[in-house]
Amino acid sequence: MFRSLILLPALVASSYALVSAVDSSTLVPKATYVKALGEGFTKAIIRGYSEACGIGGEVDPNFVGSYNNARAAGYTDIDTYWFPCNGSGNNCKSYATQLSEIAATFKAHSMKIGTIWIDLEKDSAICNNWNYGTAGNQAQAKSLLAAMKATGFNFGIYSTPGEWSTLFGSTSFVLDSSAPLWFATFNNVKTLTLGTHFGGQVQ
Repeated sequence: MFRSLILLPALVASSYALVSAVDSSTLVPKATYVKALGEGFTKAIIRGYSEACGIGGEVDPNFVGSYNNARAAGYTDIDTYWFPCNGSGNNCKSYATQLSEIAATFKAHSMKIGTIWIDLEKDSAICNNWNYGTAGNQAQAKSLLAAMKATGFNFGIYSTPGEWSTLFGSTSFVLDSSAPLWFATFNNVKTLTLGTHFGGQVQ
């Protein structure tokens, strides 16, 4: 997967900025990053952790390779995203352990990562994550957020109104409205305006 995205940071004094970026969940070669950077995509976001529910979650095996290729291509603004392992039928590592594995990878490879994006979306086909019911999912999200805050890393949230409602029962559920939000649009219109507000975001 390699696509453009819209990034909505929630910054001080309600100052918002639109950033063109590319995200990936597979190994991306240097040449692809060179092309993307030349076309104005100034941020790279690489999947750093996969739910990998059969083994409780794992650092994405393509993370370091894609990171190194992005750096070699000239990227200096690089983030990662965490697709956490959860689900009542899966023997997942704790959220703290998953995050510690990400942190250990940063350290082992001297990686300079700006933000860890928490990927909140349903995977019914493979891992059947987020299957605790509305109240249970909300509790899991709060636990996940607490683990993230304990790391001290900069973080943001990736989701969509539809995913948010599926996971938490309503677009009105607020997890952390002060966190930067990365949201998807698929109409090639660059805008900071949410078509449907969710999670307490007001833009």
